[in-house]
Order: sequence, then structure tokens, then C-alpha cells
Amino acid sequence: MIKIYRILDANVNRAAEGIRVVEDICRFHFEDENLTKKLRDIRHKIRKNLSSVDTHLLKYRDADHDIGKGISTASKIDKKASIAQSIFANFKRALEAIRVIEEILKTTEDMYHIGKSYEALRYELYYLEKELMERHQKRVLPEGIYGITFSKFSNGRSNIEIVRDMIDCGITVIQYREKDKSLKEMYEEALILREMTRKAGVVFIINDHVELAMMVDADGVHIGQDDWPLEKVRKLIGDDKIIGLSTHSKEQALEAVELGADYIGVGPIYDTKTKDYATVGVEYLEFVAQNIPIPFVAIGGIKEHNLSEIIKRGAKSFALVTELTMAVDMRAKVEALETIIKS
Repeated sequence: MIKIYRILDANVNRAAEGIRVVEDICRFHFEDENLTKKLRDIRHKIRKNLSSVDTHLLKYRDADHDIGKGISTASKIDKKASIAQSIFANFKRALEAIRVIEEILKTTEDMYHIGKSYEALRYELYYLEKELMERHQKRVLPEGIYGITFSKFSNGRSNIEIVRDMIDCGITVIQYREKDKSLKEMYEEALILREMTRKAGVVFIINDHVELAMMVDADGVHIGQDDWPLEKVRKLIGDDKIIGLSTHSKEQALEAVELGADYIGVGPIYDTKTKDYATVGVEYLEFVAQNIPIPFVAIGGIKEHNLSEIIKRGAKSFALVTELTMAVDMRAKVEALETIIKS
């Protein structure tokens, strides 16, 4: 039992410390009394649930001979670049520690019921993590249809015409994506689109071109895995702008949260002419919906006929390109999509 006590002691401390960091951020940074109380209650339960073996945990603690001590001291992966990163990292630290406590207790006959109480705490903390990230998301991305321009597939219509129609149809977030025009042409066009979207109260995102987003004062920028590092982009555009990051795997999604992305693109879900990456399928979409605390946009081959499937898998924002840009009647198309979303 000595080794079990050491495992329990280490993880009780790890879980309580992780929650205390988030608790103090809620208390002093966000000044959120409700979340502070909820986190404090969980922190107290983590220690109280094992109060019957407190003396054993302390007795067998041996920090001096812990082989993990040197590994942790030498590591630099715990470096944080923002409050959001610190919140995410400490929630994960606490959740992982609680899971260890839970599993260890479930292997012990007379402590199985205590293990179940930690299981309940773990689920409670999952919900709190999501609530905190949603409530204090500084830069907000609207849910629903996420419009993207693509002049190559616009039936000869200009991006100005396409965006005007998107705005008239009630789309509240539009990304300017252009691959075939000169930088000057893009600037002149984006400047007009910025003015149009600002007047309409529509969120305006620039794809890839960070400098263009800055020059026209866009609401944010969307970057890919092979573009400039997100932390460098943040320093350039500031804390009040949105940064979206395309992701194609679980690892990339988790890393995006740690790097401080405001939202992630998830896809391509289905085959599409507008993306070069291999399809990721709905399984990855489900993972993101269940595990990633920041907003996400499903993208890639999404059409009227498969939108309901995307919604069933947990998506609340959906990027549509050719389904809108090539629509003969965009208003009718958007109305059909909205009917599916509402139902």
C-alpha cells in the first residue's frame, strides 16, 4: 500500500494545485464569484474525500527521492504565453490527476466507492472547464454559417457581390480567402469588404495574410499549420483580434488551444476542391466537439445534403464555400441551410 499512498498523495496535491491556479484566476483576474466558489468546492472535496488516510499520505511522502522531480525541473514545456493557456493547462493537470486517483482507488476493494466519487468530480470539472472558456472567451466567433469567398468558384461574380449577398442573407462571419490576385488587388478589395462588414456588424476574417488583416483592420486572421507561428501572429495583431487555426488531427487541436487560438477549423470533413489536405472524417469532428473547449468551425465539403450530419456530430459553426459562392439563388440556399440548423 505504500506505493499506492505515494501515488494518491502526489495526485491529490497536483489536482488541488491545478484547480487553485484556475480558482485564483477566476477570483482576481475575472472577478467571477460563481466560478470561484464552484472551483473552491471541488478543491476542498478532492482533499476531504481522502481525509481518512491523510496521515498515511503524509507519512509515505518522499519528494527527495521522486524520480520525476529532475525531469520536471529540466522541462520547459510548462511555459505559458497567456492566461488562456494557463487555464487550459491547469484544468488538464487537475483532470489527469483526478483520473489517476480514481483509477488507483478503484483497484482497492475497500476504497472503490471513493474512486467513484472522484469520477463524479472529474465530470463536474469537465463542465466547469467548458463554462469558463466559453464565458470568458475574449474574442467571440458567431455560431452558424461561416461564409468564405473564393473567386475561382463564384460563377464569374466578384467577391464584392458575393459578400454583399452573404451580408444581405444574414451571415454574421465572413472570411476573405483569395489565392489568385496580386497583393495590391487583394488590399483594394479587402478594404471595401472591411467597410461593408463593419457597417453591417459582420465579423471579418482574412485568410493567411496577417499583414493584410492588419492593414485593413480586419477582426481577425485565419492561419494554417504551415503559416507563421500563432504566438508570433498574436504579438503582431494584438489581444483584441481573433486568430483561427486550421487543424487536421487531435494533436493539432489540443496544441491550438495551448497556443491560444480563439477558434479552430476542423477538416476537411468531406472531399472538397477548395482544400489540399486529406479528409479527416466525422470522427475527428466528434473528438473536437467533446474535448476542445474553444469554438470550432467544421469545414470541407459541407453541403445542404450533409449539414444535418455535421450538426449531429456537435458542430455549431459551419464553413461553406462553393455551396454559397456558386449558388444560383444565395438567399434561397441560406434559408434552406437555416431551416436545417434550426430543426
